[in-house]
Amino acid sequence: MYSKQLLALFLLFAFLQNVKAQDSMRVAVTCDRVPGTDSLWITAQLNQYSKPGSLMVVAKAEDARVVDTMYYPLISVVNNFLLVVPEAYSNNNVSVKAFYYPGIFQITGIVHNRKPAAEMLVFLFAKNNTIYNKIVDINDGKGFILPRLIFENKASLFFNYADSKHKQKPDISIQQFPAPADFKDSVLSTHFDFNALLFTSEKYDSLKAVGQLPAGAVRVEGKGKELQQIIVTGNRKTKLEKFKDEFVTPRFSDIMEKEYDCLTNDDILHFPNCLLYLQSVAPNLMIGNDAEGGQALFWRNEKVRAYYIDEIEVDFTQLQILDVNSIAYMKLLPPNLFGPSMNGGSGGVVAVYTRKGEYVRQGSFQNNWLFSVKGYTPAVHTLFSKD
Repeated sequence: MYSKQLLALFLLFAFLQNVKAQDSMRVAVTCDRVPGTDSLWITAQLNQYSKPGSLMVVAKAEDARVVDTMYYPLISVVNNFLLVVPEAYSNNNVSVKAFYYPGIFQITGIVHNRKPAAEMLVFLFAKNNTIYNKIVDINDGKGFILPRLIFENKASLFFNYADSKHKQKPDISIQQFPAPADFKDSVLSTHFDFNALLFTSEKYDSLKAVGQLPAGAVRVEGKGKELQQIIVTGNRKTKLEKFKDEFVTPRFSDIMEKEYDCLTNDDILHFPNCLLYLQSVAPNLMIGNDAEGGQALFWRNEKVRAYYIDEIEVDFTQLQILDVNSIAYMKLLPPNLFGPSMNGGSGGVVAVYTRKGEYVRQGSFQNNWLFSVKGYTPAVHTLFSKD
């Protein structure tokens, strides 16, 4: 009997040690150069005991002294990502480090004002689709959580009380996890000398002749390793064009649209709300009373029935109370723009976009119910770019 107990304890100890060993190797990460290219291939493999997690990759061009940080979701056993090194950095030493966090991006928040409802409606709208449209519970401490948020690039986060009768907007602060400081588990450290693969024409040909030319070798004309100057010309995008590239999706675009720039024009600040401003600049637009006696917006004598803030449908009142300091861009879209699944309105569509990130007006604060949040890096990413 005593020997059986000892055997059981030994087996339990061995099992726990094995689990501990497996847990200490939750993810194996490799980074290799793609043969014949200036691209790096990252593979992150979770072991059978690991839950989905996140990977932070930090790449540094040592000679140029620039750093790029990427975040990737690890939701499969094997996860692959591609880093493209631009030509401007193809003669640099590039170091790559990776850190692991045992969890997927999530957002926690607190409602600061009086809680008129126990639930809240939450939209998370990414560039191409709405990826989160749920009712979340507000706990007794006025807190809430949005777990497992998997999306790429930036998204707009929109909060409203589930009971639409409440005109009061929630006063919310949010925090996104994990933060960079939470990635403490180092899982990769390596570097690549791209300059080592630059060869003069004579040396390139001689190594090729004897079959000793390294994979990915680049022929450089001339006696040295100086690359020829490359001049790139093009039209620089305006602030509004850059904003639209980031936040306006194709389904909210039309050749017949009328747009109003509030990023470089401060005229909107002279009006108490954005609808009065829009009435002053848009032809055939007026505010009046509808058949029920309520206030409404009319375009070309037709009642506008569709209003959007950051491509999330709202009502007339919500546009009236929107802070004009926070508005980046407004547009009028023609009737029947959207299909039957979306409200196009017989009088057209009013779409308002708010300032986010670098576009927030200096000295002002963002709305406390509209936020811009950052998601994961796309699986194919060009290093040291601003995208």
